[in-house]
Amino acid sequence: MTADKHQSLAQWEEFLAKNPKIEFVWLQYVSYFTRALIRMIPVAKFTEMIKTSTNAPAPTAAWFLCPGDRLAEGTSPCGTFLLQPDISSAYCQAGSDGTRAVVQSNCLNTDLTPLEECPRSRLQILHDTLVAREGFSVLVGFEIEVVFMKEDAAGNYTPISYKHTYAEVTSEDYGHLNFIEDIVRALLGVGVVLEHFHAEASPGQWEFVLPPASPINAADMLLKARETITNIALEHGIRATLYPRIWEDCVGTGAHAHISVNDMGHHGSRPELPESFFSGLIQHMPAIMPCILPHDISYARVQAGIWSGGEYACWGWENKEVVLRRVATNRFELKLMDGLANPYLALASILAAGLVGLAKGLPLRAGHCRIDPARMDHEERSALGVDIKLPNTLDASLTALEADQEVVTYLTNKLVSSYVTVKRTEMGYLRTLSDDKRRQWLMSRY
Repeated sequence: MTADKHQSLAQWEEFLAKNPKIEFVWLQYVSYFTRALIRMIPVAKFTEMIKTSTNAPAPTAAWFLCPGDRLAEGTSPCGTFLLQPDISSAYCQAGSDGTRAVVQSNCLNTDLTPLEECPRSRLQILHDTLVAREGFSVLVGFEIEVVFMKEDAAGNYTPISYKHTYAEVTSEDYGHLNFIEDIVRALLGVGVVLEHFHAEASPGQWEFVLPPASPINAADMLLKARETITNIALEHGIRATLYPRIWEDCVGTGAHAHISVNDMGHHGSRPELPESFFSGLIQHMPAIMPCILPHDISYARVQAGIWSGGEYACWGWENKEVVLRRVATNRFELKLMDGLANPYLALASILAAGLVGLAKGLPLRAGHCRIDPARMDHEERSALGVDIKLPNTLDASLTALEADQEVVTYLTNKLVSSYVTVKRTEMGYLRTLSDDKRRQWLMSRY
C-alpha cells in the first residue's frame, strides 16, 4: 500500500468512526456554473474504492453541459475523466440525520495527471507554484452574503423581512432569530466555526464570515457553508439566494474575499514583495472579472456608491468603495466577487494575476484612494495611477480574459477556452428569457 493510499484509508476510517451512521457518499466536483455535480455511492462501495485506489469515472462532456443539458457549441460528447476523492474534505451533510457524507474530488485524466479543465486542480497547482517559486503562501477568508426569501405558488420571491438594516436586529428580525441561529449551529456541526455573523443592508440579507484557510480549503469551506445554509433554510420553508442585485435601490449581494500573502521565511521584512502580488490583481483585474462576476446580472454591482468595489481597478486603506480594500500590509479584501462564481476558478484567476505581479516585481500603484475614484476628476485619478476602468458587461470581461495572455498562461488555454465557450452558450440561452423569468431561473438555482 502506497503512503498516499494508506493516508486516505486512515483518514476515511477515522471519519467513519466519528460518523457511524453514514450510508451514502456524495462524491462531487463543481461545474463552471458553480453547481455541484455528484456521484452518489453506497458507503461500503466507496470504502472499497478507497482500499483499492479506484477512482470513479465521469464524462468529459459534463464540463460543457449548458442549460437544458445541451452541450456548448463546438464541444465534444466524447471522453472520460476520473474523480479522485479528497478525503480531507469529507463532512457529514447537514439535514441528513448523519447518513450522507460529502467529499470533494480532484479531477484527473485517465493517466492520473490533473485534468486541465478542472478549476480545483488548477488552483492547487498555482498555489504550489506560489509556494515553491516565490516563497509565499496565501490565506483566504470568505464572507457569505445571502438573502432569505419566501416563495409563493407562482414562483415569486419576497424577503423574509423588510424592516431590516445593517447590523441591527429589528422587531421583524427577532421573529427569525431561531432560524438564523439554527444555521450557525448547523455550520458548527459541519466544522465551520464562524468569525461572526450579522444582519446586512438589504431586506432579508445576512452575512456569515468564514475563518481564513489555504485556497483549496477556503473554497471547500465556502461551498460546504453555502450548502448548509441552503439546507437549513429549506427546512424552515425559506429560500437562501446569492442573486447579486435583487433591488435597484438596495445594495447587492457579494462574496467578498479577504486575501493575505504570507512570507514563508525567505524574504525577510520586505513588504513591497506581497504588494507586487496585489499589483498583479489590479493590472489584470479585467481578466479576473469573468471568473469572479460570471453572469450578466453580476455587473449590476460594478458601479460606484453601493459598497461593492466601484468602477476602477484600484486600492485604498480601509476604503469600502474600491475593488481592493487594504486591511494590513499583506492583506486586502477583494470586494467585487459574487456568489455565482465558481470559487476554485475565482481563486485560480486571482493567483494567476498575483503570480504575474510577483514575477515582474510590479510596484503597487492605483492608490491609496481615500474616496471613491468615481468622485475624483481625471487629474486626481491620474496622479494616483488609477487608469484602468473595469468592464461593465460579461461580454467585455470575457474578451479581456481571452486577450490577457499572461493570465491565460497560468490558467492554461484549455481551461480558459472551455470556460469562455460554456459561458457564452449559457449567456445566449439566458438572454432569450424575459427579465422576470431570468431572475426566477437564477434565484431558484443560486
